[in-house]
Amino acid sequence: MMLRISNKNKLIASFVALLLIGLLASTTVAYFHVKKRLEVAIQQEIQLKADLVAVKLNHLTQNTIEQVNHFALHLDLSGIELEQHPSFEYFLLRHPNHNGLEYLGYVVDSDGYYGIANWQAPAGYDPRKRPWYIEGKKANTERFGKPYISVDSDLQALLAVTSPITQNSKFVGLATAHIKFDYVLAILRDLDLGLAGKAFLVDQHGNVDLPQIQDVDLTWQAEVKNIIKQGVTSSLSNATNSSTQLFYITDAIEHIASRIVFAVPKAAVSQKIYQDTLTLLIKFLLIFILVMFALYLSNRHLLAPLFNYLELDSVTRLPSKKHFKQQITQDFLPLNKPGRLLIINMENFSRITAAYPATTVNLLQNKIKERIQLQLTEHSLLGNFSESRYIAYYQLSEGDNHALLIALTSALSQLYEVAGGEIYCNFRIGVCDFPEHGNDIETLIDNSFSALASISRQHNNTFAVFTPKINQQFSDVQKIHNAMTKALYAKEFTMVYQPQINSLSGELFAVEALVRWHSKTLNRTVSPAEFIPIAESNGLMVSLGENIIRQVFSQVAQWNEQGLTIAKVSINISPQQLLAHSFYDNLMRWINDVKVSPKQIELEITETSLLQDPTASIAILNKLNQCGFSIAIDDFGTGYSSLEYLNTMPLHKLKIDRSFVIDLDKKTKSAVLVKTIIAMAHNLGLEVLAEGVENQAEASTLQVLGCDNIQGYLYSKPLSASDLVDYIAKREQSNIKQLRQKA
Repeated sequence: MMLRISNKNKLIASFVALLLIGLLASTTVAYFHVKKRLEVAIQQEIQLKADLVAVKLNHLTQNTIEQVNHFALHLDLSGIELEQHPSFEYFLLRHPNHNGLEYLGYVVDSDGYYGIANWQAPAGYDPRKRPWYIEGKKANTERFGKPYISVDSDLQALLAVTSPITQNSKFVGLATAHIKFDYVLAILRDLDLGLAGKAFLVDQHGNVDLPQIQDVDLTWQAEVKNIIKQGVTSSLSNATNSSTQLFYITDAIEHIASRIVFAVPKAAVSQKIYQDTLTLLIKFLLIFILVMFALYLSNRHLLAPLFNYLELDSVTRLPSKKHFKQQITQDFLPLNKPGRLLIINMENFSRITAAYPATTVNLLQNKIKERIQLQLTEHSLLGNFSESRYIAYYQLSEGDNHALLIALTSALSQLYEVAGGEIYCNFRIGVCDFPEHGNDIETLIDNSFSALASISRQHNNTFAVFTPKINQQFSDVQKIHNAMTKALYAKEFTMVYQPQINSLSGELFAVEALVRWHSKTLNRTVSPAEFIPIAESNGLMVSLGENIIRQVFSQVAQWNEQGLTIAKVSINISPQQLLAHSFYDNLMRWINDVKVSPKQIELEITETSLLQDPTASIAILNKLNQCGFSIAIDDFGTGYSSLEYLNTMPLHKLKIDRSFVIDLDKKTKSAVLVKTIIAMAHNLGLEVLAEGVENQAEASTLQVLGCDNIQGYLYSKPLSASDLVDYIAKREQSNIKQLRQKA
């Protein structure tokens, strides 16, 4: 009777047979592979433990040497007789024993006087005859002696620590202390070697230190000596073929010239490898069989969760961008209930990844995830959009306004304690509502990014909700960007110059160059407050800055030819310009082309220039200062970093921001702040200039507070180059007239 098998079962049987053949082949390969890896792992484990013990012993010896050496220096510097040293007890109180260190004292070489704490020397005891003293005197430097047995009845094992005492460059004795040998051995005993291993100390020749104390099989000594003689350490393959042990021998411990030897039975290593390999292969086999059985029972249904698992981010275990969009589209949007999509962007992620290792960044990302999850509602989903971005969606309840967003931004901005360190993160959140701002996930994401981009770079830990007006604003920004690109080629940007006046003499001593733009494309005058941020965010600032510098240099050269003397012309330099690769070289080439002295040019930088790359910024400013350029900080007091760099920057002037000057005569707090800034600047040898002075009351208050220079509409608005010439001429005529009247 023939057994009939369906085609389906044949297919299943063939599939199972192939899996079994694959299992057999992979198990055979895996056995030898795992066996080899386990051998290496065991060796690495023992080596790691050896290195750990060596570090602990090095730390112990270093601390002990430092304390005894400090004691010796204390006696060296005392300049008094050593016998019955008056500050000996005081030193003991200030330096209590630690790490097994005992019997701190000193020996006078001339008469054998032994001042020692916590021990009474036996009658007739002369420390100068003890081997530890003889060796310490001969060495004439701080050191550990060889282990020895004490003269006390308890015959305890000790290590002597000595440091020479000198007075007037002459050896007069030894500072000494003793550390219990058992304390050193305890560090070895506390370490679990496993595999029935043994750890002990030998001297530099391979002789076991105090074998009666360490309880070591002395038959190993010959093999250890042979290994050390060959000059090979830090290897488990050093033992001879006839040995039953594997030896690991470290380099000498600092100061005591001892080595740590780890002896591990070969039989124990082999047994461990066999057991671990067999256990691993059995688990591997069981898992393989279980997977095949599950596939047989559930057919393809088991694969869906596996695919879902592959759609998770490897660090946060959150749904990836693609998987998140699928879940929102399938599980949330079809419900037609109001919802809110968030794009949460970490602004300083690139700096954090540069400053911290990947493990710390991964921990930080998970802490951020946890804080977001705590704020989200029950009906919500959180996903990972990219390394620096999270994406979230939650259903809006009736009357829900921005309470969750406010709580979320507050929670995210708090300090993160990660891997023993403290990290602050800056966040911006773009928000878009369903169905008000979009009916599909792609539209919601696009509009959330538009809201995110609408937040100023200077504003962190905040959010913006999408409105149709935002897209219109971006359209306007793009139009200005396009018009600026054309304007740079069409030379539409022009320069005006605002005088800077000395507050005491009333003399015009400098001007500030300011850019203006009338766009033919837009058919209007565009304010610098409108187009400069666009230039900075769209990569046009460097080109615009070069255009400004060339115009100013040419104008200064023209004034020089006309015989018009203007001591300084100040030019604003953006952070992007300052840190541009060719900024310094281009600046020097342009100024040489027009034959203008760097001493006529003052470069104004903002505090934000220092935030991007302080080291590079200060290096460039130093080079410019050496060439003769003056350096000023613009808008001083509006940032938070300048004070840190005032000592290292080659500054000549601080410019007080207009926000401090407004109604200065009426605001006591502002006056106190301005007075403090002026005093600090003068103490550092810097000039001070106040910007935006518009009335005589403000100017008078600034003069009383000691401000050197003033700039603002009180004296003049920004003028064209020709108008500035007329302005200077009128001031000179006025000054001559006043002098004649006085005469």
